[in-house]
Amino acid sequence: MIRYCNTTALLFVLLMAPALAPGGVHAQAVQAPPLTLEDIYASATFFGNSFQGGRWAAEGPVVTYIETTDRGATHLMSFNLETGDRTRLIDGEQLQASDVGRLIAIEDYTYSEDGSKVLLYTDSEQVWRYNTKGLYYVYDVEAGTLQPLSDRDAGFQMFAKMNPQGTAVAFVRDRNLFHVDLATMDELQLTFDGADGTVINGTSDWVYEEEFGLRDAWAWSPDGQYIAFLQLDETNTRDFAMADLRGQYPDLVRFRYPKAGEQNSEIRLGLIELTTKSITFADTDTWYEGGEDFEYIPQFGWTPPIDGASKVWLFRLNRDQNDLDVLYVDPATASTSIILEEQESTWIEVETGFSDLEVGQITYLDDQTHFVWISERDGFRHLYLYENDGTLVRQLTQGSWDVTDFHGLDEDLGRVYFTATTAGPLERHLYRMPMDGPGEAVQITRKAGWHSVNLSSDLRYYIDSWSDVTTPTQVTLHTIDGEEANVLEGNERLRATMDAYDLPAPAFMQVEAADGTALNAWMIRPDDFDSTQTYPLLMFVYGGPGSQTVQNRWGGQRMIWHQYLAREHGFLVASVDNRGTGGRGKAFKSATYKQLGVLEAEDQIAAAQQLADLPYVDAERIGLWGWSYGGFMTLNALLMGDGPETFSVGVSVAPVTDWRQYDTIYTERYMSTPQNNPEGYRRGAPITYADRLDEDQDLLIIHGDLDDNVHFQNAVQMAAALQAANKQFDFMVYPGRNHGIYGGITRLHLFTYITNYLTDHLAVPVALP
Repeated sequence: MIRYCNTTALLFVLLMAPALAPGGVHAQAVQAPPLTLEDIYASATFFGNSFQGGRWAAEGPVVTYIETTDRGATHLMSFNLETGDRTRLIDGEQLQASDVGRLIAIEDYTYSEDGSKVLLYTDSEQVWRYNTKGLYYVYDVEAGTLQPLSDRDAGFQMFAKMNPQGTAVAFVRDRNLFHVDLATMDELQLTFDGADGTVINGTSDWVYEEEFGLRDAWAWSPDGQYIAFLQLDETNTRDFAMADLRGQYPDLVRFRYPKAGEQNSEIRLGLIELTTKSITFADTDTWYEGGEDFEYIPQFGWTPPIDGASKVWLFRLNRDQNDLDVLYVDPATASTSIILEEQESTWIEVETGFSDLEVGQITYLDDQTHFVWISERDGFRHLYLYENDGTLVRQLTQGSWDVTDFHGLDEDLGRVYFTATTAGPLERHLYRMPMDGPGEAVQITRKAGWHSVNLSSDLRYYIDSWSDVTTPTQVTLHTIDGEEANVLEGNERLRATMDAYDLPAPAFMQVEAADGTALNAWMIRPDDFDSTQTYPLLMFVYGGPGSQTVQNRWGGQRMIWHQYLAREHGFLVASVDNRGTGGRGKAFKSATYKQLGVLEAEDQIAAAQQLADLPYVDAERIGLWGWSYGGFMTLNALLMGDGPETFSVGVSVAPVTDWRQYDTIYTERYMSTPQNNPEGYRRGAPITYADRLDEDQDLLIIHGDLDDNVHFQNAVQMAAALQAANKQFDFMVYPGRNHGIYGGITRLHLFTYITNYLTDHLAVPVALP
C-alpha cells in the first residue's frame, strides 16, 4: 500500500507515542524555548500519553489488557473504565516457562470460550509490517500452569487459535498447518506441501498482506470439525532482490513481489475435516484455470448456522477488482454457491484500515439470520441489511455522505450505530439511525473534530479518541447517548506543552480544482504574518485514492514540523486534497480512475496558482513536498503541464516513478493492467516527463535502499531518466532503511536535510534582474 476487526472484540490502540516525560492533571505549562528540529525528532517534547487499550468484556465498560511491570513481568488485567477498579487475572510473575527457564512476556492472549484456558503469545518477531511469528503457551486458569504449545526448536508459530470447544489448537509453521490436542499435547501436521517459493498454507504472500491486509488465512468452523484455509502457490511469481550494502559484501534480501501486469500467486480455499484429516478444495475458479475474471480471494470466514450448519463465506474478486462475488462453501461437499454480487464501473474496496474504510464489508449479526453489507452502489458508502441467504432486506443508511465504520446493530432499541462524514469530510462523528429503514442520522459525539470510537460489546458504552487540528488526542468513556462517564487520558502534559509553544494553527479554506471543483485545504501562516509582505509557500501533498491530508484532527510530528517551518523560517505552509481523495463520495474519489497522477497534478498546480495570486504569496518561491504517493505527486506536479512555471522547488520522498514498478493489487485496482491501459501508465509516470525539469527548478529525491514497498529502483530509474535528459537534481539515499525511513536518529537527519534544502532554495528571495 502506498501509505502515508471486530470492533467489539479488539479495543483501540491510541495512535500516539508512549509518554517519556511525567505529566498529569495538574501539569503546568512551562516557558518553551525556540522550537528546534531536535525538539520534534530527538526528544520527548511532543510525545503524548497513550491510554492502555485492551479488549471489551462481554458486558459493561470493562476491558482486559496487558500491564508491564518495571521488572518486565506482564500481568493480564481487568479494568472497569467507569469505576477505575482493576483486577489481576493472570500474575505475570508466575509465568515461568520450563522450556527456557525464564519468565515469558504476554504479547497477546486468547481465552477459551469456557474461560478455563488462555493461549498466550510471546517472543514474537516481525514479518514485514507486524510481529506475526512467535511462540505460544497454554495457561490453565484453575491450575495456574503454563505449557508450551510446541517445541521451540521446531520454529516459530503463526496465528495459533483454539477451537471453539477449547480442546485443540492449530497454527501455521513454515507454510504448513499443524494441530495440537490439548488433552495429550500431541502435535499433528495437517498439510505437507508448503515450501518457500511455492505453496503457502494458512497465511499469505507479500502482496496479499500489504494490499488486502490478509495475514491470518485460516479459521476453525464453529463446531470445531473443520479448518478452512487459503492456499497460495507463488511458483510463477517473480523474485525481487534488495541488496543491503552496509557490510563488507552485499546481503541480498529476496521475496516474491508481483508487479503490475505480471503473474500473481494462485489461490484457492481448502477444507480440512479434523476426524479423518482429509483435505478438499472448493472450486472457486481462481486456481490456475481461473483467469482475469476470477483472480483474488481477499477475505473469508465462517457464517452462523444456516439451515443447521455453518458455511464458509468468501469474497471472489476479478483482477480489475470491480466485480465481487460473495460465495458460500459447504464444508461437507466443498460445493460453492454465489449469494451476492457487487459490481462497480471503477473499483470495489475490500481492504480494511485504509482509504477511509475501517471495517470489513460484511458483518454477520448475533441474530444469526442477517448480515450487514457495506456498499458504494448509490454513490456513497452505506450500510445494507441482508438475510443470510443473500436476500436484500433494506438499506440501513442513506444520504450524501460516507459511512466509515459500522459499530453494531441494537435490535432491542432498533438502532444502528456507525461513524460517518455527515458533518463534512473534515470530521468524523458517531451516529445512530433507526434500523427499520433510512431515517434521520442522529449525531452522538458532540465536539467538532475527529472522533475514533469503539463501542462496548453490549453497545451501552463507547470509548472516544477525539482530537482537532490544534488539540492532541484525548480519550474519554461515554454512555451510548453521548454523556461523558470518565476521562481516560486527557494528555494534559502535551496540551500544556502545546499551549506554551503556541504554534501557528492551520486555517481551513477552499481552492478550486483544475475543472473548478471546490477542494478542501489548510494554510499555516508565520507568527508575525503581515499581509502586506510576501512569503515563500511550501505545499504538502499526498493525494492518493481515498486519502485525506485536510482533516480537523491532531497532526502530530508532521504538522508540528510544518508549524516549525512557519515559525522559525517564515514559510507559508499549505495542503490541498485534490480530486481522487476521500470523504466526499464515490464520484469524487473515482475521478482519477485509470489515470493516476494526471488530474491530481493538475489540481495541485491549479491550487498553487490560485494561492500565488494571494497578495502575500511570493509566486516565484512555491515549493511542493510529499512522501510515497505524495512523492510521486510531487514529481508529476513539478514536471507536468504548467508545473515547471509554477513550482520552483520539489522534495520527493520514496516516490513511485512508474506504476509498472509497483505491485499488482494496489496498482491494478486503480489503473487496470499495463496491457489493458498502456497510455494511462505512460501518462501517469514521472519518468515520462523527466526532460521537463526546468533549469530554474530545484529537485531533491530521497529514498531508503531497503524499501520493500516502493522499491529504491523507482528512484534509480528516475535518476537515470533525469540524467539522460541532462537535468541537474539532488539525491539522498538512506542505507538499510525501508519505506518509513526511520531508526536511530534517521528522522532527525532526514528532516534536518529537508529543512536545510528548503531554506537554501525556497526561503531566499529570487534576485530581480
